[in-house]
Amino acid sequence: MKRGFGIVLIVFVGLIYSCGNDSKNQKTKEEIESSIKEMEDSLSQMQVNINQNAPMPNIAHQELINRLLTYYHNFPDDQKSAEYLDKVHMKYSGLNMHEKAVQYADTLLEKYPKYINRAMVLESQGFSYDAFITPRDPKKVRYYYELLLKENPKMNKEKFDGLQERMKHLDMTFDEYCEYQMNAISDK
Repeated sequence: MKRGFGIVLIVFVGLIYSCGNDSKNQKTKEEIESSIKEMEDSLSQMQVNINQNAPMPNIAHQELINRLLTYYHNFPDDQKSAEYLDKVHMKYSGLNMHEKAVQYADTLLEKYPKYINRAMVLESQGFSYDAFITPRDPKKVRYYYELLLKENPKMNKEKFDGLQERMKHLDMTFDEYCEYQMNAISDK
């Protein structure tokens, strides 16, 4: 318990220090990358040491997001910026802040069209618009899934068929579609 408290204390001291730094004092790539690694390590340690039933403080996740975005804003032409935007997108998804997640994923898709994990981001976008974003927009779901299929012709057949089947039933919400699928399986 004391160790978990110590880690939380370190995170908060880091937050206070980073807020007090002069913004004119530009950090290098290496310094920002080091601070990102340090925050990721702190979050990992917190996950190991925190009570399994207690949620991890969102402020710690937000601090990691801030560091990732600092890198992206300072070095937008660097390849790591795409990876860090992806991490921002995933962090916001994990925090159930799906509107922010899809915004950063859209930025990633637009600014880094050759990003190595583009297919995963497209799939995440389709799923977010299908299951989480309200009001639900079936046109957005179709857009991302069609783009995913178009850009990945050698996709796993099972996944390809699943996406094709989902697009045939976009009139159903995600939950309705899951129920439809379960009923189809039980009818066999």
